Amino acid sequence: MSIPLTQLKGYFMEGSCNCKSVQFSSSDEIRAIVNCHCNLCRKMNGSAFSTYVVVASENFILKSGSLKTVQVSENASKSFCKHCGTPIYNQNPKLAGLKILYLGSIDNAPTLKPAINIYCESQLKWVNQLDALSNLEQGVV
Repeated sequence: MSIPLTQLKGYFMEGSCNCKSVQFSSSDEIRAIVNCHCNLCRKMNGSAFSTYVVVASENFILKSGSLKTVQVSENASKSFCKHCGTPIYNQNPKLAGLKILYLGSIDNAPTLKPAINIYCESQLKWVNQLDALSNLEQGVV
């Protein structure tokens, strides 16, 4: 099965790290928006799954700051703010020419929606029941 492409053409994204030293933009075509449930993504990000926006590398512009890049596996490198640690993107040599942006680093992310879940063989069983949980506008006091 191939990943359904989101194909948002002409969509302009801006993003930043938590401390705002890294700022970036990306325009043109979003190739895909995915939730990845693989064990590596869970381990790298300390979360149940990771949501990524896949764009062409040539459309990614680092406007300010500098990134530290770490090779986390044979097929993945992770680039993040060297000051606050916010992850910005991953790269995979099997997906040459693409940057896999972390949805959480994109400032206008609320308008983006994943099209598919991948690596579901390692998905945590409770993830499919998230919509049944209570929702609070803000944290527990």
